[in-house]
Amino acid sequence: MISRVLEYHVEANSTRFTLEYHGIPPKPGQFITVFIGEREIPLGVSDYREGEIEVYVDSKTLAQKLMGSRMVLVDGPFGRPLKLGNIRAISTAELYHDVLFPLREARRKGFDVTLECIDQCNVNFPSKKRAWDITIASVPKERIRDLPQGTLVYVRWVKMNCMRGVCGVCQIRGNLACFEGPFLEVERIVD
Repeated sequence: MISRVLEYHVEANSTRFTLEYHGIPPKPGQFITVFIGEREIPLGVSDYREGEIEVYVDSKTLAQKLMGSRMVLVDGPFGRPLKLGNIRAISTAELYHDVLFPLREARRKGFDVTLECIDQCNVNFPSKKRAWDITIASVPKERIRDLPQGTLVYVRWVKMNCMRGVCGVCQIRGNLACFEGPFLEVERIVD
């Protein structure tokens, strides 16, 4: 679907884009792809409202190209949606946007949510709850082993080609990140 770039805001190490979107509504945990020239770039959804989708772009080169585009081709959503409930998220200041949509949507549905930053995030999801239905995380690859058992990890470092689990390029220990993810259980991706 052809979408207009509605707005963008440069933040610390990322650029937040709002795109016009009239496709199948994404569910928390899914991702979309944006075509820029000949490249198809998978991007996590950080929020969705009727007619608009929000994504973050971490690559300065890619962000510059997207800023210079009035229209882009968007495909998706792809991946396995998360089952919402009371959500605990673990992230860093540079990667917290990967967990925003599940947190926002869970809060909209009346669930309790929290975001625990390994470093300082400028996002506030305070909570006094101690029992969580689900724990999700987006952390650097080298920090994955520090996560609690059962955590669903956003596998952002994986190259994805077909987005449908056919080519196998995104395979991690027998799991297809583009089809079964992009959130995969920590036990499925580490030894």
